Amino acid sequence: MAVILEPMSGNDLMINWWNWRPTVALLVRAGILPDGERAERCLGNGCGGHLSENEALRAAEYLDTLLTTMKSDQRILFDGAVTNQPIDFEKPISDWDEAETWNHYSAQYDVLKTVADFCRRSGGFVVL
Repeated sequence: MAVILEPMSGNDLMINWWNWRPTVALLVRAGILPDGERAERCLGNGCGGHLSENEALRAAEYLDTLLTTMKSDQRILFDGAVTNQPIDFEKPISDWDEAETWNHYSAQYDVLKTVADFCRRSGGFVVL
């Protein structure tokens, strides 16, 4: 399942929820996306979630800075911890315990780079 980000200009961006949810958490912790209802709306399809042009540019700058502290094989977990531990996709999701579930919620380096590039050129966007 994926989320689609529709920019004010340019092409849409599709991201899976495993990467998008921790990305939203990063933007909230950075003070770019207001915590509460605005952030919650970004976590659901068609709920009116959005980033203004200014917020999107700030998000791009923040993610670019964050990426300079990471290696290309790393990912950021939902709680903000950085790891290069591989994600185990061998076990069916129905067999995951809580720790395994949270381990899957992570923003991968390449996805964060794609989101930063998208934010920079988007002019702001809506979460579809």
